[in-house]
Amino acid sequence: MRLYISGKKAWNSRFCAENGDVIYETRSPRKIFGRTTTISRIDDWDGRELSSHFAQFAWKTFRSARLRFRNKEVRTRSFFKKKGWGMRGRDRVFEIDGYQFRWKLGSGELRLNSHPHMLVARYYPKGQPEFFATRPSKPFLEIMSEWKNFADDIIVSFVYIEKLVEDE
Repeated sequence: MRLYISGKKAWNSRFCAENGDVIYETRSPRKIFGRTTTISRIDDWDGRELSSHFAQFAWKTFRSARLRFRNKEVRTRSFFKKKGWGMRGRDRVFEIDGYQFRWKLGSGELRLNSHPHMLVARYYPKGQPEFFATRPSKPFLEIMSEWKNFADDIIVSFVYIEKLVEDE
């Protein structure tokens, strides 16, 4: 499953399916202090788009951001645990439904923590060049088919990781 990203920042973009339908939308209105990112899932019911907010980050300048997701509010520091070292700092591990996932900072790869060879998702920031095209496609996040049931969780973690990488 490929989700093409419309904007330059994952926390202020639309994530579209290959056919162009908007699946997720992230919004982060500009503020000097206390910026909030809202993640919405866009559902199409009989030709009507319905938006449902399902996650929100409250970014903090000097403290850990707060995440509201799955009817809970937690500090990102406790939800995303630091593990090991990557090209851009320490990797982040999080757990959903008994599975531990690990974002490799700087590589754009999400893997199953217990089986590091198993790719769950990969971010292509410059897209992929088409066969005869001179320019690559839009940036996209590819979620492996066996993990698409975790798409909401992967999107939430991806937005956080991209903001983390951008800020460092």
